[in-house]
Amino acid sequence: MPKHYRPAGKKKEGNAAKYITRTKAVNYLQISLATFRKLCILKGVFPRQPKKKVEGNHKTYYHMKDIAFLLHDPLIEKFREIKVHRKKVKKAVAKKNRDLAERLLNRPPTYKLDRLILERYPTFVDAIRDLDDCLTMVHLFAALPAVDGERVEVKRIHNCRRYIFVSV
Repeated sequence: MPKHYRPAGKKKEGNAAKYITRTKAVNYLQISLATFRKLCILKGVFPRQPKKKVEGNHKTYYHMKDIAFLLHDPLIEKFREIKVHRKKVKKAVAKKNRDLAERLLNRPPTYKLDRLILERYPTFVDAIRDLDDCLTMVHLFAALPAVDGERVEVKRIHNCRRYIFVSV
């Protein structure tokens, strides 16, 4: 047997090492699925399609570098603080400790996205380039007919029309 023999199926090489399923990523980051989704949207991390799907075709895969990128993000710590705060409020209400519940509700933990925005759009030109998609969507909504009983609210369509005429 060679000196550096690795048994088959240990997932240390190739696609198995580069990609991770969504469930394993959530467990790796130790956060809930809802928090993982929110974090992925905020950080711009999307699922990838590996060449060979190790665990099956019906799973969602993420690149291991993206998950490592999320692991060291300060937003995860803020989301954990918010979760702990909710638990403290719930516990205070359950114990009928109204003073503590009021104090906790008056100062909830918050997080700022200014660093995230600066990370995604380093220059003003980058932000303007990405704004094109938003303006296209507003224009499409403004072009829809404003009819009650449809899937899109009439108020939303009127707001989009107002935004279009203000910008022109």
